Amino acid sequence: MKRIAVLVAAGMLAIAASGFALKGTPDLAVGAEVTTINFGGVGAMLSLHLPGVPLYFGLGADFTGDFTLAMTVDTWLLHKQISDPLEFSLGVGACGALSFDPAWYALGVRAPIALQLWPLGNELLEVFLEVAPAWVPFISGGFTAGNVQAQCALGFRLWF
Repeated sequence: MKRIAVLVAAGMLAIAASGFALKGTPDLAVGAEVTTINFGGVGAMLSLHLPGVPLYFGLGADFTGDFTLAMTVDTWLLHKQISDPLEFSLGVGACGALSFDPAWYALGVRAPIALQLWPLGNELLEVFLEVAPAWVPFISGGFTAGNVQAQCALGFRLWF
């Protein structure tokens, strides 16, 4: 089981590293988003993009039911302009969740698909709608091959 987790983590790092040459931007972005998992519980995440790093980080919590911490790390594989000011992106990433009462954790991979809108006509404010099909096979030390989820988010980022 641990070997599978190490292989999944190594694969995610390899995918993210391959994006360094392709998708890194020189800008810092900070934002927030409202999220759901399987169109169920509602939570919130802070969103962060570091200059020159092709990864988008999310850190947040699910506030319904049991309090759960959540994290995502994504990289864009494809980013295209549809029409000014609308863009589309497709990526790959990892997701994780941790709860304390009762104690459990989950780890998986995801494929975020997003529409981005630049309402100010410049690259300062990005508003996005994201749907991320996710495969979350690792739950509290066990392996559940059929655990597929739909993670959704509506949010914004300020670019500096």
